Amino acid sequence: MDSTVIQFIVNSILPWLIFSALTYTCSLRMARHNNTSPMIWWLALAASFLPLIPFSFSAISIVVPDLEYINSSLESAKIVKQASITHASLNKVDLIVTVLIIGYCCLTCSKLVQLLTIWKSLKSLSHSSELISDLPDIQANVVVSSLNHSPFVFGTAAPQIVLPKYFPLLEKNQRNILIQHELTHIKNKDHISVLIWRVLSTLLWINPFIRKMEWQFIRAMEHRCDRETISRFQINKHDYANTLLQSLKRSVQLDSSNPIAQFNSAMLCAEDYKTRLKNIVDPVNNNHLNLVIKFALTILALFSLYVFIKESAVTEKLAWQQPIESYKVSSSFRNISKIRNNRPHQGIDYIAARGSPVLSAADGIAVVADNESLPPNYGNTVLIQHKNGYQTLYSHLDAITVKAGTWIEAGQSIGSVGDTGKATGVHLHFEVIKDNQRVDPSLLLHTSSIQL
Repeated sequence: MDSTVIQFIVNSILPWLIFSALTYTCSLRMARHNNTSPMIWWLALAASFLPLIPFSFSAISIVVPDLEYINSSLESAKIVKQASITHASLNKVDLIVTVLIIGYCCLTCSKLVQLLTIWKSLKSLSHSSELISDLPDIQANVVVSSLNHSPFVFGTAAPQIVLPKYFPLLEKNQRNILIQHELTHIKNKDHISVLIWRVLSTLLWINPFIRKMEWQFIRAMEHRCDRETISRFQINKHDYANTLLQSLKRSVQLDSSNPIAQFNSAMLCAEDYKTRLKNIVDPVNNNHLNLVIKFALTILALFSLYVFIKESAVTEKLAWQQPIESYKVSSSFRNISKIRNNRPHQGIDYIAARGSPVLSAADGIAVVADNESLPPNYGNTVLIQHKNGYQTLYSHLDAITVKAGTWIEAGQSIGSVGDTGKATGVHLHFEVIKDNQRVDPSLLLHTSSIQL
């Protein structure tokens, strides 16, 4: 399990973080002059997960029929295909991974409990607030609380507009504008969107760019709400800007961790307020469809570049070499023999003197180095994991000179030729496995197929 976690971190988490950073940067540049497009940040969020999709240009593989994989115990021995963890003890790595997983789970639970506590406090505030019953033609309940906070919408299925303590002190026109602003939030389901973003950023706190995207979404959402509210209720732009400015002056800044949309939020800085008020008075007209198309094309190009770089790294060729310096081949790949009950040979048998050094055919990590992990027929066996999904197996060894979990260089001695296990004589049985399928070693090693 630990090796699977390591592989997931190297092959998925790190690319996800890097691609999220690139997506966030590109989205921020494109949305810089268009603050009324929250859809861009939904698309950016979705695009950031593209590296987690098991997509590959080289995903097509030829399946060799009627070949059994060694056994289920080998499956648990598989580690990172890229063999990127070098010169490290797997036991130490296992301990580090376990600590990281426990720490992540504990911190995530703590953050979720904190979010739930905040939600309960907001629920208690809204329930203890005074209901306004003399508002005509409003589908949602409107209440006035006992605190001077920013107006906000609370709830999911039955949203409630929670207004601040100073609300009755405002002019009638200003009171209507505040309510109309929150009604626009309800119309666009912004209260649900903000909650979804907060839950996601809490669960995925390990990726700071999700949180940054959430901030940008809220900024864009408020700009869109301003524009739609003014248009929907035919409000004078200067009156609208003045009302929100009065709300900003009177409200006590709430914690940015609150899962609600609020004008006076710690997420928004002074520059954000200036930009927002400027856009209210002098809005910038942009074609949102063109922006979405531009964003989609940019992300497509970015992802194509990412896949190309990833494939280039993955498909880097291994430097193969013979596992024995002086040898003769006694049985080639797929050879049929009565000794094996007429079943195709799964590898190549090399004849050499007992005790001759057996060499690693390529760089990699030893994942098996004993006579217990695999079936007893193999005897003393070494299994090495290489990059690009390759594994090499060396069996019937007289002795093993490496330990599981160690980095092995190409040409390094890993044992000696013997006849342990079920063997008809002193020889090395050598196999090459690619993505759980045995392949002909001679195609990689240029081994002579001439048999004795």
